[in-house]
Amino acid sequence: PPFVDERPREHAVPEGLFRYRLDIAYIGTGLGGWQRQPNADTVQARVEAALSELVGESVAVVGASRTDAGVHARAQVAHVDLGRPFSNKGLVFGTNHRLPPAIRVLAAGVAPEGFHARFSAAAKEYAYRVRPGRFVPPELVPFVLAVPDRLDLERLRAATLLLPGRYDFSCFAIAGGSHRSSIRTLFRAAWEDEAAGFTLRITGDGFLRGMVRGLVGTLLEVALGQRSLAGFAALLAGGERGAAGPTAPAHALALERIDYRAAG
Repeated sequence: PPFVDERPREHAVPEGLFRYRLDIAYIGTGLGGWQRQPNADTVQARVEAALSELVGESVAVVGASRTDAGVHARAQVAHVDLGRPFSNKGLVFGTNHRLPPAIRVLAAGVAPEGFHARFSAAAKEYAYRVRPGRFVPPELVPFVLAVPDRLDLERLRAATLLLPGRYDFSCFAIAGGSHRSSIRTLFRAAWEDEAAGFTLRITGDGFLRGMVRGLVGTLLEVALGQRSLAGFAALLAGGERGAAGPTAPAHALALERIDYRAAG
């Protein structure tokens, strides 16, 4: 069915402003995540400062996903409302000129009518990369997690097959998120073989703070024989955070893609 915009009016483009979509990639190492914070170096703050200097006015940038400290992004999407039209190429090159090399605007363009980087998003895909063995090549250290060779991959994949569906993921989430509900729908979750090891690709309508990392930490317990498949399945009914496994490190997680429904 066509998308009906039911967002509050404050999410619409203010009269006289021009909304631009930005596609952004970053290496999260050493950064405090996407969301602006008073005592941390964040991607949102960096992009806002660069854009404000470029266009000569203070601007606010709205991101699609609030990636945590240390998490990377290959395809973060954001929007910004400007007081005058600006060339797409000028936004890309002008902003990048004012950003550190670890943050890059990949593309910019006039947003379609009704577009909102966060509220128009229909699905988000994250990837968590692991490499069996004690040692990781230096060039991969910032992006993959070393895991034991003795992982039972059949158990790992069997547990992962349980994930697609609509569940209460509260026991996998880190406290402090801004979510009103802990219910989320996962459309796909599967481990894929890659040159650097294997990767969990997980797609859903949204994710709680730390949810993917909590899932990975618990899935690895299943693969190590420390938790049964039935015990893992029981966690999908919700519960306290302590019932699930540890939160996997942030550096092996990346925001890979954001899908949008038709706006307007």
